[in-house]
Amino acid sequence: MKKLATILLLLLLVFNFVGYRLLFSVLQQKADNNIVAKIDKQDYNDADLVTLTVPLSMPYVTDSKDFERTDGEITLSGKVYHYVERKISNGNLILKCLPDVEKTHLQTAKDDFFKLANEFQNNTSKKSGTDNSQVIKLVISDYEELQTTSIANYSALLNKTSFSESSFALLKGSGIMPEQPPEA
Repeated sequence: MKKLATILLLLLLVFNFVGYRLLFSVLQQKADNNIVAKIDKQDYNDADLVTLTVPLSMPYVTDSKDFERTDGEITLSGKVYHYVERKISNGNLILKCLPDVEKTHLQTAKDDFFKLANEFQNNTSKKSGTDNSQVIKLVISDYEELQTTSIANYSALLNKTSFSESSFALLKGSGIMPEQPPEA
């Protein structure tokens, strides 16, 4: 019974480290394949397409007469859109995009899961009595104190050193003069 509990807890730990990332990655890849297959079959309503116009600042770009099929995606305001067609007209890139509802839901579920996992971790650390923010503040204040001390020491060193003598020596040309390299 102890072995079974140990194995289950180890599996839970591995899932916590990499499993959910892998799971969401596989689900998002499956959603990508579904929407690309849907676009390739032209199994969508033209009324669902969203048109984006992006100004191009590229010289010598030729205008296209018709839209051409393209692949890609963009995320705007938390929603995922897949490119269907593109066209260049009057120095603008015109993209027709199809909203990907399935991938948007997966992305929001992934974000919610991460937020929930992080809140759970923060709540358990606060209950155990260790507050990470207090430790960070303490370390940062020590670091800032060291920095201000070293800056004060550096400025005192600068005040003691006279740079006028060394700059005058450079202007006169005194110092190390270049020579011929030794012969081999």
